[in-house]
Amino acid sequence: MQNPVIGIIGGKGRMGHLFAQFFKDRGLKVIISDKKTKLSNIELAKKADISIVSVPIDITEKIIKEIIPHMPKTSALMDFTSVKEMPVKAMLKAKCEVMGIHPMFGDSNPIPGQTIILCHTRKSKNWSEWMEDFLHENGAQIQKMTPREHDQMMSLAQGMIHFADITFADALRRLKLPAEDLMKFTSKASELKIQLAARVIDQDSGLYGNIQIENPNNIKAIKAYQKSVNEYFKIIKKKDLSKFKRLFDSSKSYFGKYAKEAYEDSSTLIDKLQEMHARRKNLSKTQNPKKNDIAILGPENTYSHIAAEKYLNENKLKNKIYFAKSIEEVFDFVAAGKTQKGIIPIENKLHGTVRETLDGLFAKKVRIKEDINLTINHVLIAQPHAEKKDIKVIISHSQALNQCKKYIKKNFPKAELKAYASTAAAIEYLAISNKKNTAAIGTEFAAVNNDLKILDKNIQDEKENSTTFVVIEKGEQTLIKIPQTKSQKTSIAFYFKSDSPGSLFSVFKDFSDAKINMTKIESRPTKAGFGEYIFFLDFDGDLSDVNVKKALQKIKKKVARLKILGSY
Repeated sequence: MQNPVIGIIGGKGRMGHLFAQFFKDRGLKVIISDKKTKLSNIELAKKADISIVSVPIDITEKIIKEIIPHMPKTSALMDFTSVKEMPVKAMLKAKCEVMGIHPMFGDSNPIPGQTIILCHTRKSKNWSEWMEDFLHENGAQIQKMTPREHDQMMSLAQGMIHFADITFADALRRLKLPAEDLMKFTSKASELKIQLAARVIDQDSGLYGNIQIENPNNIKAIKAYQKSVNEYFKIIKKKDLSKFKRLFDSSKSYFGKYAKEAYEDSSTLIDKLQEMHARRKNLSKTQNPKKNDIAILGPENTYSHIAAEKYLNENKLKNKIYFAKSIEEVFDFVAAGKTQKGIIPIENKLHGTVRETLDGLFAKKVRIKEDINLTINHVLIAQPHAEKKDIKVIISHSQALNQCKKYIKKNFPKAELKAYASTAAAIEYLAISNKKNTAAIGTEFAAVNNDLKILDKNIQDEKENSTTFVVIEKGEQTLIKIPQTKSQKTSIAFYFKSDSPGSLFSVFKDFSDAKINMTKIESRPTKAGFGEYIFFLDFDGDLSDVNVKKALQKIKKKVARLKILGSY
């Protein structure tokens, strides 16, 4: 079969628009009609191979009666209504194909992965099969049932559950306690309940009113709910604990194994909720950096943070630390004078040079003021009430997990490993999750700052691991302006006008002739073209040394550009 022309009546509404875009994105022709469209409902019904009614429940039957006399016998009529017996009964009076569709999600959700209920009828034929196959192939989870089965099930899945949310929200309103105040004193599990009620109330009252009113099966379900409320009310009023426990435990038996699964799944949701709160709180605290600040790569409690604290303490400085989003942002702040200094990692003993730092040092108008060497000691961190025997999951940055592979294999061979964006992110999650079975690999500094327990120290496989950081300031270093204090080493970067044999050797010879000890050489592509490189070189010596100055003057004449990154 050729792809059909899809017509959506109510195509500008929330669900109609969602599906119109869904079909269009997959190459189908879609036409829509709505209150202010040139195309009328009847014209759409004449042109479409599949006409879908996506309008409020209380006018669905009227729209169906309006269009069915004009629909070709070879077309199909479907609807997105939350009840099915009424619209299907009305649609079956048409001479074309008929099938009911109920998307079990809102317009804020992507369709792939979501549940869609299909109600086939005696008039479901080719286009109905095509629609089922199309939805399935594009990731929808298909459930099939008759219109009567659908409405009976929806009286519980939607009618009673939404009714409980709506009446719960109404009770809170009547008690007149602001929701913001209530949130201060609720558990995170209770907050989820409030959120679900608020989620319903945030949506279209007409939609939810129709879901309640138009499904006749809701009355039976709501009566059962009402009976439960009344019974619990009487028990609580009489303070009958034994009867409360019997009724409570009856419900526990009803849920069976699902109760345990629900507890675990909702615990995960609560963890995510706390993560969101923490992130939102941190964002609300974020301010623009001040000129006296020292910018570092965030977030808090990383090795960059430790290096900055070490620098401040050793130099007895009182500057505030600003946590930037990236290394590039640190460079931008310093170069623009928005912060006094920046501290950035330049090399790790195991993993080598930090390329973003080299690029920034060459491209930005900054200079290296000094370096900081920081020993990297990983610790295993857990909740205060956890022991080693409890740990089933270990989380951290992928590099930290790799650096502790031998330790993990020996002590936690069956543990599940999960990688996070940073060691700090993993520890932040651990701190708010309260999970006894989870440990994080990170810094002792972070453990102390988050009131967490250290299960083991120095767990990295290589005991001599360290990272070098550099302190940068605004402005480029020149040969004319010599640093006031004597430096131990100097870092430079340069590139040649063209790649030719012996160019780099010529530079090395200048250092050799000047009896200058080179300690490091590394290259980075210039990004201007293949085969063109920037060379980064460290050597022992100070810019005030005569031999250093002469060697650099010679080199400057041989290269396209020489930049002194710093003498420190």
